[in-house]
Amino acid sequence: MSERKARRSRHLVDREVQGGLLRKIAIHWVIFFVCNAVALVIWIRLFESPDADWNATIRATFQRFFPFFIITMALIPAFVLDTLKLTHRFAGPLLRFRAALADVSAGHSVAPLVFRNNDFWQKLAADFNSVVGRCEGLTAPADCHRDNQSEA
Repeated sequence: MSERKARRSRHLVDREVQGGLLRKIAIHWVIFFVCNAVALVIWIRLFESPDADWNATIRATFQRFFPFFIITMALIPAFVLDTLKLTHRFAGPLLRFRAALADVSAGHSVAPLVFRNNDFWQKLAADFNSVVGRCEGLTAPADCHRDNQSEA
């Protein structure tokens, strides 16, 4: 039997970080597309049709490279989606880490922090679990804080 992969229930687990990153990559791809289109028009004008006017050059370039433009525009959402999937590998673990840290700070007991196998920050979870395990042996959260400061 194969194991089912745990699927994320939300598209954006950290809207600020992931949304900013997705906006940035989409903007970069659009700028890349526009720069390529302008470069093609200039190339055609300078080296293939130097006697043509700019309107004719632009029209000819877009007719000639239309498939390229369509493919490039179609790839932008694919790259943004792939980037979204990648951001889940660091935004999801950080969200779980922040929630566990808030629970510890409030004095609640927390289960060991475990991330998905392909998530980033595996060492962060291990370090967090070590600190929580060490602090659980002390009587009060203030004792843990004082003990950590004396070692620094």
